[in-house]
Amino acid sequence: MILESIVLSIIVGYIRKGRLINFENIEIKAWYLIITSQLLQITAIRLGNSININTTVFYIMHILSYIILLIPLAVNHRLISMNLLSIGTILNLIPIALNNGQMPVYLPQGANASFDMGHVLATNTTKAYILSDIIPILKPYPLPKIISIGDIFILIGIFLLIQQGMLKTKTKI
Repeated sequence: MILESIVLSIIVGYIRKGRLINFENIEIKAWYLIITSQLLQITAIRLGNSININTTVFYIMHILSYIILLIPLAVNHRLISMNLLSIGTILNLIPIALNNGQMPVYLPQGANASFDMGHVLATNTTKAYILSDIIPILKPYPLPKIISIGDIFILIGIFLLIQQGMLKTKTKI
């Protein structure tokens, strides 16, 4: 859903007479930590899927990726979009931290899915179930998926960040 949020926000930004070039006017401190955290998370999940790394190593790498991500989100707290991204990240981190580094996913009856190392089927022993991926976005939506409450905050935060980026002139945080 992140891609959908980005595309929708860019379309809305253009409708509102914004421009992508205006992103150069937003200064985001420690932006490189956002990239670092995502690379660490991708590495943990890919390694977990391909070579079955130790679950403790996976857990540490996955949780560390979230902690690293929270640093630039906190440093840039003056942007409402970063606050929403922080809330979403924390809401996603809670079930991941409590469920061995994996996000529990609820599957509607009759649905089949295969999971990567970062996800696990939600069961009656799932901790923080309400914060897990339990909100189904089903057909007729063209890309059905299941999202969490944290994902909703993240999607809104991304949408608002792009809107601010496209519509603002020079802003210092």
